[in-house]
This record gives sequence, C-alpha cells and structure tokens, in this order.
Amino acid sequence: MRYDEKPGPVKCERDARLEKALTLFTNFCDCYLKRSSRILSKIPPANDFKVGMKLEARDPRNMTSICIATVVGITGARLRLRLDGSDNRNDFWRLVDSPDIQPVGTCEKEGDLLQPPLGYQMNTTSWPMFLLRILSVSEMAPATFFKKEPPKPPVNTFKVGMKLEAIDKKNPYLICPATIGNVKGDEVYITFDGWSGTFDYWCKYYCRDIFPVGWCRLTGDVLQPPGTH
Repeated sequence: MRYDEKPGPVKCERDARLEKALTLFTNFCDCYLKRSSRILSKIPPANDFKVGMKLEARDPRNMTSICIATVVGITGARLRLRLDGSDNRNDFWRLVDSPDIQPVGTCEKEGDLLQPPLGYQMNTTSWPMFLLRILSVSEMAPATFFKKEPPKPPVNTFKVGMKLEAIDKKNPYLICPATIGNVKGDEVYITFDGWSGTFDYWCKYYCRDIFPVGWCRLTGDVLQPPGTH
C-alpha cells in the first residue's frame, strides 16, 4: 500500500481487534495486580539505589558471612551485586527488600564483623586495610533505600496451570513467562513457557524469584519472550 492510500476496511477491522485485545489484556493485568497486592504487600518496591553504592550483603556461597558489596547493575526492583574483593564471576541479584542486604554499619552496630568474601583474591591479613580504604572513598546506600521484606503468604494457593513471571536461575538476570507445572505441599514446579524443560525448577511457593503476571510491566524489567523449543 502506498503512503497516500487510505487503509482498507480489513486493515481497520484488524487494528480495532488488536487494540481491543491489548486493552482487555491490560485491564486483566491491572485487576490481577490489585487483587494480588493485598497478599504480596506493595508491588513493586521502589528502587532508589544507584550503581556504585556500597552496602552489606550475605555471601550467597556462605550465608553466615556478611560482606561489603557494590551495586554494579540495576533492573526494575533488583540489584546486581558484587562482593568487594571478588570478581564478576560471583555476581548475584537481590530484590531491594531482600533480608540478605543491609546498610553499611549494621554489622558494627550488632557487634558482628564484616568478612572477606569466599575466595578473597588477596592475602587475608590485608583485609582490614582494604576495607578501610574502599569505605573511605565510597558512597554508602542510605538506610531509607532498604525496604522491609513483605510477609510470607500463610498458605500455598497456587494451582497447576496458573501463569506467572519467574527468574531463570541459570541466567538470573532474565525474567521469563512461566506456568505452574506441579504443586506438592509448600513447593511449586516452575515451567518456562516455550522451553523443553531445561530451565524448569522446584521452589517454595513463597520464593522471591517468582512474580505475578504484570510484574515486569510495572518495574520496567524486560520480560523475555516465550521460547520456541
């Protein structure tokens, strides 16, 4: 069709149907999120962090150890963190309301010590001076940026076939469309739409890696398209 031609009745009808479908989908997501927000508290929490800010975080490879970490990436309500003294091979993601992160100074107030990360690349005797040096020139994330974790839902109300959005644990920077494939007690089986099962996993129904439909649309995260396998 040339640019000076008017769209025919078939195209107009198709565009009208598409617009109506998009409106219905948007309204569905809005209704779903309004209902869900009563259970999941505020959805989503505000993310005020900036790349380069320092905080304290639990080492995911040794959860009893609290270390200094740097925000090296931000997407939606999540932070990509790197433990100071480690490298990018051990980066990990946390929500801004995760109990695994806290303001710098929390350890000291509670009488604990900040630890070097597992696999600290320098001599451990250099850790105190290393810590002093990085903290003296860094921007600390304000305490107001850390959000309270929402309460855990009291029971598992998931059913097979329900749709959701879920983090790909093999590629944790990705959030993908998913379906509940099975339910056993307090665990749910996450299956990724369009994939053959390579990335599927079991998790608790209150796992922080799964989100209601529409989460990415609200946070600004990129929801990956379904697979083709």
